Amino acid sequence: MIAEHELRAKVSHGMLKPVYLLVGNDPYLTKRYANLIAKKAVPENPDFNLFNMKENCTLEDIYDRLFQFSFTGERICVLASNFDFEGCPIGTFKELQKIVENPPEANVLVLYYDVLNINTKKSDRFKKLLKSVESGGGVVCELNHKTENELVKMLCDGAAKRLRKLDAQTAKYMISICSNDLNILINELEKLCAFLPENGTIDRNTVDTVCVKTLEASVYDMSRHILAGRGEQAFFLLHTLLAQGISPAEIHALIVSAYVDIFRVKSAVLAGQTAESIAADFGYPPNRVFVLNNALRDAKRLSEKQISLILKELLNVDSIVKNDVKISGDNAKTALETLITKILKITAGGVK
Repeated sequence: MIAEHELRAKVSHGMLKPVYLLVGNDPYLTKRYANLIAKKAVPENPDFNLFNMKENCTLEDIYDRLFQFSFTGERICVLASNFDFEGCPIGTFKELQKIVENPPEANVLVLYYDVLNINTKKSDRFKKLLKSVESGGGVVCELNHKTENELVKMLCDGAAKRLRKLDAQTAKYMISICSNDLNILINELEKLCAFLPENGTIDRNTVDTVCVKTLEASVYDMSRHILAGRGEQAFFLLHTLLAQGISPAEIHALIVSAYVDIFRVKSAVLAGQTAESIAADFGYPPNRVFVLNNALRDAKRLSEKQISLILKELLNVDSIVKNDVKISGDNAKTALETLITKILKITAGGVK
């Protein structure tokens, strides 16, 4: 298996292999590299020599395109997205192994996964397919989410190429409210640059005005309002999310997540640890460490007793919001409103 930088270098220089297997948790990257390989493999006449095979295609469809005669005499490239080698019959899987172990020398097959999630650590079939691809002279690459610093650099560089200004702190804020998904970030960056004139500066106000916040970011804002004692804004956000069709159970789950993060970093600080060490202990991906850094800042405003009381209130509401599954369920809505009121009281120091 090769790293992304090695894949990028070899493909950019036209050093193509007969088979590529692209997996990972970043769908933007897997699709991007699949398309990059296709452009290098078939620079001309893509209508004749480039075949896009969707997830519902059969292995026979892939085989027929890959091994067919090229009418132009040029290389053929087959892009097969999300072919389910995990769920297909064992006989089909073995046939796939044979194809990638003995591919046609002149053509290129790209198996990429931007929808199906492949567990590269636990999947026996993936491990077998990896060996088959490599034994046939092919390449396997796992393309995962970039770290926060990599995303920040990408956003700042992307803004500069579009003749707009974006500093690192604003880029971090943008990631925290929009997502760490490259597809989403690139779309939001395009919107920001279209909104501003050339040489304009992207600041927090611009991000708040133009970008769409994730549900997690909206609930985080709600938690921040509660911590600051801004009850009116917290209730406004709650009612806005409910009006948007977000279920009380989803909202409650994210509030729980926010305060669990606070509990973890509070405990870490008392034990002399850092947010980074907690991220490693609990399996937070590298580009999600900012969540714990935000929680660290909020934890300073709460005592251990207050955090304990808040977690208890969250637990008390859990069964109500899960049992009242309707979005407009009065019991769940009332339970969330009561929960916010109690947390406001606890954070204000009113509960001993």
